[in-house]
Amino acid sequence: MATNKKSQPRYDLKAQDRKRNLAIQLGLTAIVVIFAVALVLYIVMGHDKKTAGTGEAQAVRITSNSLIKKDGSDEPKAVLGLYEDFQCPHCRDFEKAFGPTITALTNSGAVATDYFMVSILNSSANQNYSTRAANAAYCVADESKDAFLRFHGALFSQQPEEGSGVAPQNSQLIETARQAGAAGGVPDCITKGKYDAMVEGLAKAAKITATPTIRLNGEEISPATPEELVSKVKAIVGDVPGMQPAPAAPAPAPAAR
Repeated sequence: MATNKKSQPRYDLKAQDRKRNLAIQLGLTAIVVIFAVALVLYIVMGHDKKTAGTGEAQAVRITSNSLIKKDGSDEPKAVLGLYEDFQCPHCRDFEKAFGPTITALTNSGAVATDYFMVSILNSSANQNYSTRAANAAYCVADESKDAFLRFHGALFSQQPEEGSGVAPQNSQLIETARQAGAAGGVPDCITKGKYDAMVEGLAKAAKITATPTIRLNGEEISPATPEELVSKVKAIVGDVPGMQPAPAAPAPAPAAR
């Protein structure tokens, strides 16, 4: 009687090698993916950090030919630093009350005035007007310091109501710049937001938390009146002809309907 022989089990001697190779390939793929994700995160976070601004606090410096300088140096003896946000009502009020006196101090040579335009009052409602207006001011300053001063005054006199959701568009900022006497590359500079990242990080770079912030030779001051500001400058440079307090700027006339 014939007997059926059971077939012997067959073992694939290369199966373990294939499994090991597959595990190695999966492991290497996972490492590559993790590395790629980490690289992307590093780039994004680095960009965000740069955009947030940690280092640059660029000023628009206004001086006169009669600037009083430190002995044996080309550095001004007194530097007045103004940190302002074009959406800030207190900055507008400061400009109205102190602007003429600051102009007199600057023109007399008593101080070099550094204007820093910051953006701490951005909102989606006004389409980040603080950033757009500050960027525009730096764009104008690149073209002409005289135009910058006119543009600076115009933006405060035309300041939109905070929280109203109504703010000038870039096209309007470009037109105001043109009326102030700046053209050339200003429209392109405003449209492309050349200084957006810088102005958004300027407050942090300058270590300020509120606007307006006024500094005299780097020391924060809070003059209650133009007379007090003049007195503080005199304590540094002495009595200079032409540095008397000036009357506050008149309120802007209502726009024609």
